[in-house]
Amino acid sequence: MPTYKRFILAAVTLFITINLEAQITTSSISGRMTDMNKKPIIGATILAIHELSGTRYGTVTNIDGRYTLQGMRAGGPYKILVSYIGMKPSETKGIMLQLGETFRHNVKLAELSEQLNEVVITGKAGVDATKTGAAMNISSTEINRMPSISHSIADVTRLNPQVRVANTGAMYFAGVNNRYNSFQIDGAMNNDAYGLTANGSNGGQAGTQPVSMETIEQIQVNTAPFDVRQSGFTGGAINAITKSGTNEFHGTIYGFGNNQHLIGSKYRMINGKNSEKYRDQSEYQAGVTLGGPMIKNKLFFFANYEKANKTYQNPYAINSFASLIDAATANNILDKLREMAIQQEVTYNGELNSTDVYAKSDKAGLKLNWNINDKHKASIRWSLVSARQMNSASSAAVLNSSDFSYDFVSKTNSFTAELQSRFSDQWSNEFRISYVRVRDERQPGAPFPMIEIGNVGNGTLHLGNDRSSMENSLNQDIWSFTDNLTWYTGRHAFTFGTHNEFYKFSNLFIQDAYGSYFFSSPDDFYAGKIKQYRFAQANVDVTGTPRWAAAFGAGQLGFYAQDNFNVTGHLDLTLGVRMDIPLFFDTPAENVSFNEFAASKGWHYKTNSRLSSAPMFSPRFGFRWNMDGAGKYILRGGAGVFTGRIPFVWLSNNFSGTGIQLSSYIASTSSSNPDATKDLSFILNLSKQTQNVEKLTASGSQTINIFDKDFKFTQNLRLNLGFDFTLGGINWTAEAIFSKSLNDILYQNPIVDLTGKTLGETFPSLQFDQRPMLSKIEGANTYSGVYVLTNTNKGYTYNLSLQGMKKFDFGLDVTASYAYTKSKAQNDCTGSVAQTNWQYNYTTGNPNDPELANSIFNVPHNIRVAAFYTKKWKTNHSTVIGLIYNGSSGIPYSVYYYGDLNGDSGYNDLMYIPTDAEADQMNFTATSGYTAEEQKTNFKAWLANEDYLKNHRGEYCQRNGANEKFEHHFDLHLSHTISFVTSKRTYGLEFSLDIVNIGNMLNKKWGRTYESGGTYTPVTYKGEGNFQFLHDADYTMHSYSDYYSRWRGQAGVRFTF
Repeated sequence: MPTYKRFILAAVTLFITINLEAQITTSSISGRMTDMNKKPIIGATILAIHELSGTRYGTVTNIDGRYTLQGMRAGGPYKILVSYIGMKPSETKGIMLQLGETFRHNVKLAELSEQLNEVVITGKAGVDATKTGAAMNISSTEINRMPSISHSIADVTRLNPQVRVANTGAMYFAGVNNRYNSFQIDGAMNNDAYGLTANGSNGGQAGTQPVSMETIEQIQVNTAPFDVRQSGFTGGAINAITKSGTNEFHGTIYGFGNNQHLIGSKYRMINGKNSEKYRDQSEYQAGVTLGGPMIKNKLFFFANYEKANKTYQNPYAINSFASLIDAATANNILDKLREMAIQQEVTYNGELNSTDVYAKSDKAGLKLNWNINDKHKASIRWSLVSARQMNSASSAAVLNSSDFSYDFVSKTNSFTAELQSRFSDQWSNEFRISYVRVRDERQPGAPFPMIEIGNVGNGTLHLGNDRSSMENSLNQDIWSFTDNLTWYTGRHAFTFGTHNEFYKFSNLFIQDAYGSYFFSSPDDFYAGKIKQYRFAQANVDVTGTPRWAAAFGAGQLGFYAQDNFNVTGHLDLTLGVRMDIPLFFDTPAENVSFNEFAASKGWHYKTNSRLSSAPMFSPRFGFRWNMDGAGKYILRGGAGVFTGRIPFVWLSNNFSGTGIQLSSYIASTSSSNPDATKDLSFILNLSKQTQNVEKLTASGSQTINIFDKDFKFTQNLRLNLGFDFTLGGINWTAEAIFSKSLNDILYQNPIVDLTGKTLGETFPSLQFDQRPMLSKIEGANTYSGVYVLTNTNKGYTYNLSLQGMKKFDFGLDVTASYAYTKSKAQNDCTGSVAQTNWQYNYTTGNPNDPELANSIFNVPHNIRVAAFYTKKWKTNHSTVIGLIYNGSSGIPYSVYYYGDLNGDSGYNDLMYIPTDAEADQMNFTATSGYTAEEQKTNFKAWLANEDYLKNHRGEYCQRNGANEKFEHHFDLHLSHTISFVTSKRTYGLEFSLDIVNIGNMLNKKWGRTYESGGTYTPVTYKGEGNFQFLHDADYTMHSYSDYYSRWRGQAGVRFTF
């Protein structure tokens, strides 16, 4: 039996279970019962009833008159009945519970001779008197009124001042890498544990969401929770629970859709011209939900099915107005490639004409809730998400051939079971088990080498297969188990728990399996002057198969203890400590040759090192002080350590990159080796790529990935201080969050080191550029790179925000916030491959000790304003209008050279911004399109006009040192519901229209979104101190997104019963 299975079996058997994140799926009620003289009432009976399902939760008060009800369904409405012999019973109705929070309900009981009226909670909003750290709860009602056409969780989290949502659906908490987030649905892990998706959840690469929004009951967004049960993230945590059945049958039938007629026809482009009309597109999303009783008050179900389909023409196809590619040059290159293919007796069928892009998905789910008795409640949920999307369509600055695109196919099955138990008035328990099965695969076009050609107009041309899709599939199996035992005594609620996760991965990933060729320009392509060549293959003698997959298992055990201490009626303290133990069940293969080389250098690196399972401790402290006793002024916050995980793809690199099962080769021209590719041939026949490999083996080009033996999972120290107060009839929240990296990620390549010389010393024409030069160390010629996964404690983020909320009696809700974020990092780690994370961590110094700089997630200013107005017309009509404004700084970007300037074999050299006098000293290499003097003249004119560069002449560009311009976006939601009431049931028919970026509808200059990947490479380094600037004098790096710069609408209809 495999090791990881033994661990699972032992954990289940011992009932010590496991779920690293242990996020909350329920709510609680607590309080104190006193008489009219404020003396505690001992033994009073508390009964809370979920009115829609009849679910009952009961207990009695302790010696201090206190009580707690845990494990309750979030939502409501609830009614609470309080009784005691000789006292007048109390009944409170209309209580709604927020996910993961404790509702405070204190009651004074009068003697039977006194008269007390029934209390009804109206739901009027006030200061949230329950949360300790920075958190936000979102109900299904709020979800339904939010403007959205993607129907994603990301859309509804954007009102949180700590969260920035990208167009891809990625969510960044307080400037932290989105891969460090946690995302759970009903307690089951649904974030992308392997770390490949942009939106951070399973199915993201196939363009789908992990759950249908029609099934969501509540969402909790946490940035700094000081409850030790919540872990597994150093960014933020998103915790969603789905709807459950009740004693009445309820359901929805819904559909949403749009086409090109609901997309703006024009926006003003960078060049001042209006865009063309958007091309044809069609999108729909339709589904059904049904919930109800199987046994009244006892057993309930909730089921759903949803289908979505989107098809659109690529807006950046060749000859399109939005493309920066020179169409004539691209077509000439294609013709030349076909001619060369025929000469080599192969066929190339790739096209540059427009190809429709599509995304399809199916979602299904079933949830059962069982009220076993008043003391035990159980639930089971299964869900399926199956999706397919065509990826790698062209962008403004990149034109991809039809065979470069690939289908991404994803299927996720998840299962969760939960048991909530109350053994006595002092002891309760929560047990949860979940299993998630993910199967992902890339399906590329007909096998062919990848060819990349730069400076085709103002962009890059790709022909052949995407180098990362040639052999690429991933299987994930993730088990998690949680058990929390809580003991209530006096003013204390002690929690003792364990949460552990076990992972099994199998990743077939052979990047460059058909060979990849890079050319700096069309002239270099025609001349066969290769700038870089890459190839990888499985060593069949070792693996037994050419399609070898790296398989490994891992886990993480979590144990914790916590005390929730109600010091007084107005002060609550949370003190806890958590211990997480990473587990690694497999060891990468031994590479004897490399291990001997590493030992000769005094390094403690081995390919067959297994990571340490040393415990990682996370102490936390939180407080909440109700300063005036009435909830108008609440000071809260805390300090604690948060332990996360890392994307497991970064660990997988070390299983596939030992140099034993796979051999990876690279040859790249650089300052230290300008002739690295001179002897290579441009081979299009897949079976003959080994001819280049033989030459590479002779010169040395192996790539090795290894661990630092002391490598640890990510961990940070987070401080939070919040002040919730009411002023001028407005509920305000002032929040400050500071995070300091304790263990973050850093990649190093020890086979390159400083030479002691600078670039200016090496090339006299570049005396103004004093960046250090590097070269391979002695004896390292066998390797193209040795990439070490290690840690750094450099880096920090902070977020300061102010938010105001006001609910008016006439149906208007308004929220406004401003947030300032600062995020610094040593390595952004935006890639999935070790070499990428080192090679593209831009620097002007030593790439093995990069400077602390702005992170790619640093978007300083964010302003959000939301207004929702609900109007009821007569008895059966209601209208909802929602308007959201989002203003924010643009995303950061870096400007660097295309080429290796400092001799480290990485394309990571930030550009020096010369003065005119310094630019005159530079040498430019002529092409068929531009003379050397024309390039120099155009270069100086461009520097004088580019905003960031013209203000930093004579300086180096900083990593992520500039941000795109401030953006403004307005989104609108309109819906009208007609209700039909019969003697037994109420039906509703809702018509809706959502328009995002509605500002573009009013003015073609409004709402424009920059198209940026965070990097620009306007200048090519040709080696030997020579450059190329293959652009006109009026060149601009920036462009607007053709899709996101337009207004987009979606019409919908929903029938409820």
